[in-house]
Amino acid sequence: MARKKKVQNVENNVDLEDFASDLIKSLNKEQGSRVAYNLSADDSPTHVKRWISTGSRLLDYICSNRRDGGLPEGRIIEMFGPPSIGKSHIATQIAASTQRMGGIVVYIDTENATSPENLANLGVDVSTRFVYVDEHCTENVFAIAESTILKAKAMNKDVPITIIWDSVAATSPKAELEGDYDQNSIALNARTISKGMRKITGIIGQTNTLMVCLNQIRVNVGVMYGDNTTTPGGKAIPFHATTRIKLGAGQQIKNGEDVIGIHVSAKTIKNKVAAPFRTVKFQIHFGKGIVEHEEMFDILRKHGEETVKGNTISVSGTGAWKSLNVVNEKSGKVIVDKKFYKADFDKIIIDPLYTTYIDDLLEKTMVKVMGNNDEVDIDTNSFEEMKAIALEVEDISDGYDDLT
Repeated sequence: MARKKKVQNVENNVDLEDFASDLIKSLNKEQGSRVAYNLSADDSPTHVKRWISTGSRLLDYICSNRRDGGLPEGRIIEMFGPPSIGKSHIATQIAASTQRMGGIVVYIDTENATSPENLANLGVDVSTRFVYVDEHCTENVFAIAESTILKAKAMNKDVPITIIWDSVAATSPKAELEGDYDQNSIALNARTISKGMRKITGIIGQTNTLMVCLNQIRVNVGVMYGDNTTTPGGKAIPFHATTRIKLGAGQQIKNGEDVIGIHVSAKTIKNKVAAPFRTVKFQIHFGKGIVEHEEMFDILRKHGEETVKGNTISVSGTGAWKSLNVVNEKSGKVIVDKKFYKADFDKIIIDPLYTTYIDDLLEKTMVKVMGNNDEVDIDTNSFEEMKAIALEVEDISDGYDDLT
């Protein structure tokens, strides 16, 4: 086997690969801890060892751009939207996914809105590997998060740990909780969160911990054009978060006169591990969780056929009957010709006879090639939202440490 040719600077007779390797060792020795890495190694802080599902396969794809994706370990995620949009529902399903992977969940509830019954209905085992924290003070929330991350690192077990902060908007700094109502506390919570996020960001990347911050939306008074909403807590969380997911409400889902759920849209308005500015839609059924088979069918039908592993796979149908077709490309033999109603696509998805074909087609549909402009379905509204945030940060750059 031919050895890889080393890069040399002829003039100085310096082996650049050896220099880089020696520099890494030297920096780590000087700092007294590991701070420099070769990014081709799997143990670098940028390497995502595991992805934790959100409970929505479509949302998992736009967050990670991969088949076995979801939210990345070792990162901070912000998910925000209007009240009663399903943020806690999704967070609970993230908790259930963590437990299914053998992990531990720390749920910091600042809203007093969580019940064991609802958690159990969505698949969370509250009797084991689940820590419920009743806390309303911002400083204490960060102390708990920091302690959890450091204990996870010291434990040295290869299991995921998820911290859920529900929610940022309902948390107040200690001075505000202990002070009088007329006490001036402008930007106090933003400054507290800014300090806390800087500490958390510095240590979370070295662990198998995921931190999910749920937040509300507020009207940004004085904004006349573009998006006039903002999130409480300053700009620190948007700045430090690897991925920001904005949830939007659609029509209610009714069974007769009873409202049983809601249509939801999810936008990744920031993403450092996959292409940003992508949108998916799904349903949240109260007490049951995410339902998305009809939306998945629409995406697959719109995408059209794909050839995977020698088979041409397609989902089609505009009338009452829909169909899944799989044809061997070489022989022309029909492998699958399954007819079904759209409402029954949830059964087709999990049927062992068809699930592999659907998974292959979904992967081809949802995984986007970075750098290929024809492949990226950018949501222009999300782009404008991130642009507005960038301009805000630019405007307050002189006092950024105090206001973020």
